[in-house]
Amino acid sequence: MKLLKRLFSGGSGRAKSVDGPHLARELVSSVAEAERLVAAGRHEEALQVAERGLKRFPAATRLRNVIQYIRRVGANQRLSQLKQILAEHKDERAYRELISLHLDLGNKDNAFEVASAYVKEFPDEPEAHVHLGKVYLARYFSELFARDARSAIETLDRALQLNPGTSRAHVLLGMLYYAIGAPRHCANELNEVLHLDAANARGAEFRASVTELATNEGEEDIEDLLDHAEDHQDIPNNPGDYPGGSRFAVEHRGGALSPKLFAAAAAGIGRRLRIEQLAAVGIGGRPLAVAGENKENFVRLACRLDAVSRRAGRHMNFGTMRGFMVEGKFGRIVLVPAGNCAVAARAPRSVSTERITEGLDMVVTASRAKEPEDA
Repeated sequence: MKLLKRLFSGGSGRAKSVDGPHLARELVSSVAEAERLVAAGRHEEALQVAERGLKRFPAATRLRNVIQYIRRVGANQRLSQLKQILAEHKDERAYRELISLHLDLGNKDNAFEVASAYVKEFPDEPEAHVHLGKVYLARYFSELFARDARSAIETLDRALQLNPGTSRAHVLLGMLYYAIGAPRHCANELNEVLHLDAANARGAEFRASVTELATNEGEEDIEDLLDHAEDHQDIPNNPGDYPGGSRFAVEHRGGALSPKLFAAAAAGIGRRLRIEQLAAVGIGGRPLAVAGENKENFVRLACRLDAVSRRAGRHMNFGTMRGFMVEGKFGRIVLVPAGNCAVAARAPRSVSTERITEGLDMVVTASRAKEPEDA
């Protein structure tokens, strides 16, 4: 924490004019207070501090981690109870609650393990396939790997084969089609939902808006749409806007990054860590912000490194890229993901990868701060 406070104490007068160092100190203070309250066992107060901080710094990973930890503490007892129930006998309600609890906590791998066991234990139960499809969708919306979406479609179709009246399968398929930009397919699924539940007013309202979009669209090739989303790491619509889709709301986009705040925060850490160049790269290799010397060449290099690391991660089934480092006579270049962008920095080899990574996280977080409401 002392390091983070020092990182933002430097910078030029111009950098200070856009309040980058002040934002960084505010962020560090919020994180320190939330973590201090957690350590003292004052979880309710820590939750309030963390949630208040997130309103100002929506991309603050450390604050999200505090909230996640507090939720885990409250859920651990119930997790143990459900696991004990399933160890004694295979209870469908316990499977469903355990899957949902894991998803609420962000434990997608655990949720997948439980959902797979549920399907294996109850292969002819439509709800088992619905819950497995729900897990596939949670994985898809976090990483946009087309194979997860295809598995979700296959699994939900299986639920409908077992019982055509499984409304939740139609709801989830409609949400996927809406998110990837296939309004005609989405409208068809909503038609089925309303056929099974004519009193679903929200579904009817949403169908009307989607149907209007569908009349203006051409052919909808689901495979092409999934491939496009994976290649560009972006989808046209947020599934959280779909009725019942709040759990799947896209969170990894991270919010808008301010180039001015990025430059200010970058100036603050540059003097301390001897970082010579920084760049933020958006979806599809679009430069978002750059700071330091020889900006044009470095941002091009950052775009290329980002593209290579993403392709390698997908090709080798690594999942979401967590970090990338190259080293040579030029020094050390570190590239890390940051929500809907990647950020890269070059520094001498004497500066550790960990220090650069921690500094980059704080730069991006400060660059996405929201202006005070009274500003």
